[in-house]
Formats: sequence, C-alpha cells, structure tokens
Amino acid sequence: MSSVVSSATSLEVLCRLAGLLGLATYLLGFAALQMRLICGNGAMFSILNILAATLVLIGLSVDFNLTSALIQISWIAIGLSGLAVQYRLRKRT
Repeated sequence: MSSVVSSATSLEVLCRLAGLLGLATYLLGFAALQMRLICGNGAMFSILNILAATLVLIGLSVDFNLTSALIQISWIAIGLSGLAVQYRLRKRT
C-alpha cells in the first residue's frame, strides 16, 4: 500500500511541475512576442501556446478547476486552428 501512495504522490508532483512549466512557457512566449523575437501570427507563438496550455491542463489534473480547464482547451483549439491556417497559406505559395 505504501508504494501505491508513494507512486500517486510522485505523479501528483510531476503533474504540478508540468503545470508550472506550462506557466513558464506562457510567460516565455509572451515575453518573446513583446521583445519582437517571435511573430504573433507565426508558428512558434502558436506552438508555445499549445505546449503551455497542454502542460497547464496536465497540472489541472491534480487540482481541477473547470473554468481554467476550459480556457486551456480553448487555447489549444485556437493554436491548432492558427497552425492549420499557416499550413494552408504556405501550401498555396
């Protein structure tokens, strides 16, 4: 029983760390955008947002919050839509 509890605790810690990494990824992406290191409608910004939202969603699996989960799912959907648009535009040229 002790190993089961220990494994669950380790998983919770990893999920919380993933959530914190997601936060850092959001901040990194926004800072890079503000410093004009990346373009707001470029693939890198979309990828960073998708990655950040996914990591935060993993973090929410430990401390669930419906509103935050819906925001993260929306960010993922919007990011994937943006990547699809960029792919179609590149395919035309």
